[in-house]
Amino acid sequence: MSPNAIKVTLEVGSAPYQKTLAPSLAAAGMLRRVLNLGLCLEIQEPGCDGALEVIKRYPFVQLVNRILWGIWRRLPHSLRGQPPVVVSAWLNDWLVSKWIEPSTIFHGYTGLCLASLRVAKRQGAIALVEQGSRHPRDWRQSAIEECRRFGVDPAEAGDVFPEALIRRIEREYEICDHIVVPSTFAYESFVQWGYGKKALIVPTGVDTQFFFPPKAQERPSVFRACYVGRIELTKGMGYLLQAWKRLALPNAELLLVGEVKPDVSSLLQSCADSNIRTVGFSSLSEVARYYRQASLFVFPSVNEGLAQVLLEAMASGLAVVATDRSGACDCVTHRKEGFIIPAQDVEAIADALLWCYQHPEEVGEMGNAARARVQSQFTLEHYNRRIMALYRSLVPPKTGSSPNLEINGGPIQKANSRT
Repeated sequence: MSPNAIKVTLEVGSAPYQKTLAPSLAAAGMLRRVLNLGLCLEIQEPGCDGALEVIKRYPFVQLVNRILWGIWRRLPHSLRGQPPVVVSAWLNDWLVSKWIEPSTIFHGYTGLCLASLRVAKRQGAIALVEQGSRHPRDWRQSAIEECRRFGVDPAEAGDVFPEALIRRIEREYEICDHIVVPSTFAYESFVQWGYGKKALIVPTGVDTQFFFPPKAQERPSVFRACYVGRIELTKGMGYLLQAWKRLALPNAELLLVGEVKPDVSSLLQSCADSNIRTVGFSSLSEVARYYRQASLFVFPSVNEGLAQVLLEAMASGLAVVATDRSGACDCVTHRKEGFIIPAQDVEAIADALLWCYQHPEEVGEMGNAARARVQSQFTLEHYNRRIMALYRSLVPPKTGSSPNLEINGGPIQKANSRT
């Protein structure tokens, strides 16, 4: 079947690796419609020249979401209950579901496509759900476990998924034909929860023009380990802070880029004298600058799919120290582009950071290898090609042949062949 015979309705959210997918599909003649769930809800279609044109916009949705979240945050903890994420998801999904037209493939965004999936399936589309992390029940269990380990009330943790949202997502899994996941680690969680036959691994990508290494003369004069992401327990922050305080390295700094969540406030206070700098939530351009000012990237998360920040840091020429639960096993070769260490292991974090501190030249070579790895396998174009290959594999020629997926630039078997 030729590419032009495949028409895709694509739902996109905030995932940065999807930002060039719709234009690429339009250029290939495969795009039917885009349901853009970004800050301003929009419906887009390719115009006569192939460029995306907005055919409907819902500016009030952003205002409604701000009001809902603003009211919820101002309520006393005893009255809050579950956050309004399910209401926001329902509203977005209900609005865009009115714009589903017959397509070969419907590609939805997890948590935001339940009504849209039902419409697309009634119209005969092959339905996919893009899931950027592990199964949400795994995610929730991990968040609760970390809270218990550090004596924190799970109600204080912002990443404990509400049960209502998980049930909504699981209904999406039941309706869809396939679940697109970014890594082997994420895939294994879907096997555990009974969705191994639906899950397909499609690694993501990163903008290597936006994230790039510094010039040689711009390298930091201090040893600076950089972390980017929400500063919370599920990201392994408790173990990283303990390791950094234990090392007490001279002429060194731990740079934490991201919003500080309440569940780690006391831990940060206990490390106030350990040369740790927090800069809060930062724009993408600021994040890219922080990468270029760093010596290496450290990511101690205990539960990820394939962390986008790993690819960003590698594209920025940084060696990485990441856990075996971060998705790093699919994009990092141990001791080549960095180190893969066991999650929840303070000693392993400390040992890896100390080695990097003592071997700056080797760390620089690892950073160069990390940049090369991303350029060869994990750019936005790689992701786009993998997704288009997936679409074609799901709509095989009438002869009944079943093409393989293209992952990391080469063909491999579909993930469900492992079950």
